[in-house]
Amino acid sequence: MTKTTPRVFWTFLLVGILASYWVLWATERLYLFVESVAPEEVLPMGLFGALVLTCVWVLPAQAFATIVATLFFSFFKRVPLWFVLLVVIPICGLIVTYRDISDRYETIQRGDFWKLLYWTLVIAPGELLSAKFVSRGVGQIQDASARVDE
Repeated sequence: MTKTTPRVFWTFLLVGILASYWVLWATERLYLFVESVAPEEVLPMGLFGALVLTCVWVLPAQAFATIVATLFFSFFKRVPLWFVLLVVIPICGLIVTYRDISDRYETIQRGDFWKLLYWTLVIAPGELLSAKFVSRGVGQIQDASARVDE
């Protein structure tokens, strides 16, 4: 394990959680629409409610996706965009919506697709930002450490 592998882990975990928290808070009305709840029936979620939802639903999925991305980085020393788009984001979205989709009897309903799309919208910005930070920051850190060793 190199010195940069823990940085990749913490970058994916923290940036993913913070970005998901912000997007969830910003799209509160869309969340209520996807969950088929009238906004007048509930109190506004606010910052604390978004934090609780992020910790309960997004944190386990984000932790698993972070481990997958970190393992990929430890083997190949990079996290390409195709890996984030085709593996990390779908894994995270499916883990978050697993409870809603699996509660049906052998059918997937239209609301399940909306929930999957919504949670993918919530998770995707954090994953893409993490990949961008890793691709830029980790490469510069390796170059700087190589110059110091010479």
